[in-house]
Amino acid sequence: MTPDEVRMMDNRYALLFIRGERPVKDLKYDILKNPNLSRTVDGGADPYVHGKTDIAIADIALCRPDEIMSEMTDWQGEDYILLSETEVEELHDEEGKSQ
Repeated sequence: MTPDEVRMMDNRYALLFIRGERPVKDLKYDILKNPNLSRTVDGGADPYVHGKTDIAIADIALCRPDEIMSEMTDWQGEDYILLSETEVEELHDEEGKSQ
């Protein structure tokens, strides 16, 4: 197609370019007719917020246990330690200051 033909092309069509393949002229897909539209903002759903945790009930600290155990006063000898978000942030801040 010449540039003029592309410019005058009907808006219902799109040109698809895929590396290593010949260009394809095809009808555009109307995303407003997708069956999952109700899951999007356009369909009335709430916007997705990346990194938000509404149902989190615990945090996991990945470090050597002796580093944390030495700082805990109520350590009972369990095989795990459950830290709050604040405790994790405090440990992370302290570790950053010591380096």
